[in-house]
Amino acid sequence: MPGRSATNRLIRNLASTTAFQASGYILAMLNVPYLTRTLGVADYGVLAFVISINAYLFLIIDWGFSLGATRDIAQAHGDEDVIRGIFWRTMTAKSLLSLAALIILFGVAELNRVPHPIYLVLPGVMNIVAAVLSVDWLVQGLERMGLFTLYSIGGRIVVVGLTFLLVHNPGDTWIACALQGFGSLAGSGAGFLIACRLLKMGKPRIHFGEAFQQIWDYRHYFLSQSSWIAYSTAAPLFLTFAAGSTSVGLFAGAERIARIVMALIVPVSIVMYPRVNALISRSRDAAANVAGPFLALQIIFASAVTLVLFFGAVPIVTIILGAHFGKAAEVLRWLSVLPLLTGVTGTLSRQFLIPLGWSREVSRITVVCTLIYLALLAVLCRWMGAPGAAIALISTETLITVVFVVFLFRRERAFSTTATLAVINAPRGLMTLFEGWVGKLRSS
Repeated sequence: MPGRSATNRLIRNLASTTAFQASGYILAMLNVPYLTRTLGVADYGVLAFVISINAYLFLIIDWGFSLGATRDIAQAHGDEDVIRGIFWRTMTAKSLLSLAALIILFGVAELNRVPHPIYLVLPGVMNIVAAVLSVDWLVQGLERMGLFTLYSIGGRIVVVGLTFLLVHNPGDTWIACALQGFGSLAGSGAGFLIACRLLKMGKPRIHFGEAFQQIWDYRHYFLSQSSWIAYSTAAPLFLTFAAGSTSVGLFAGAERIARIVMALIVPVSIVMYPRVNALISRSRDAAANVAGPFLALQIIFASAVTLVLFFGAVPIVTIILGAHFGKAAEVLRWLSVLPLLTGVTGTLSRQFLIPLGWSREVSRITVVCTLIYLALLAVLCRWMGAPGAAIALISTETLITVVFVVFLFRRERAFSTTATLAVINAPRGLMTLFEGWVGKLRSS
């Protein structure tokens, strides 16, 4: 029965994560059109800039715990003492990193050409506290995503409701910025209380030495994560200084559409990461037989999404963002391939390379690609504005995809071959499963 129990847990986690991503999709479809029409292109660009800054602050505090701590907890196989030790060590490390995030926040607020400090400091402080309290890595490792879904959806609903209630014109941009921090704080605070009470994490155990060691040990996870955040958030920062808030608004609007659609791909990836890590500690072939078909499904679904975004760019932008965002259609066409590329790179890193022990190599590849991306941004943002930022993003994602594939087949040929065979045999396996279901129905 352990196999059936694990399968049922996987299905529950997938359902919970899908519900979470679907809620984000639905609420974003309400929130984004309202904000783009209420704030206008330039002020929506200010909001995008603030969101980008907060993403970098979150990156510093997360430090790859969503990869490293999730993996450690999954491989603890339910040992409660080990899990409690990981939990409090991680919370201590995040608290230490929050001090660096605060220094960076107040330093950025003093720079020229950035929005007034009121747009940055209030949401920034709330997001820093929220990042410290966030326990997403814990519920992912325990495969208890139902808890994560409940408090996260609640936080999102609060943000959308208060946005409609309090944001009515461009003068309310600072409120829209502050609500981003408030929603994160509400969701993370609820999650932390749930973890401490329902999951019984016990009394705090503060060991600074162990926390510093964990920060050092997870540096490769941090570097791997930093590239993803750079791809997601660097463009608004560069555009703010190179082309102004209007270009930021056009890029952010188009990218927001692409990432809303990408949210449909994320649930299975989140659920499969701890599962593949748990499998690979027992059997590499079993992990390959799961990771291979998952990658194939990602490619098929993301390819369909890419075609829809490319050929439907103009009506999609008009309906979601409004007619005054018409120039964002060109940006969206460039970004239409983003769901496919990020789906492949994310799967190769999370379900293949990192579980196989290549986290250091993944971090090196992503750091080099990040530097290339930033160099492209510096040139193309000044030369082409928002479309240039999109071209830089897609070019770098294509590069990192190719490098990951080549690295995987050179260093893990046996695993790659097993995964490829699993993809080839997947249709036959599905047919056998379907015939089994039909047989059960007939016999009953």
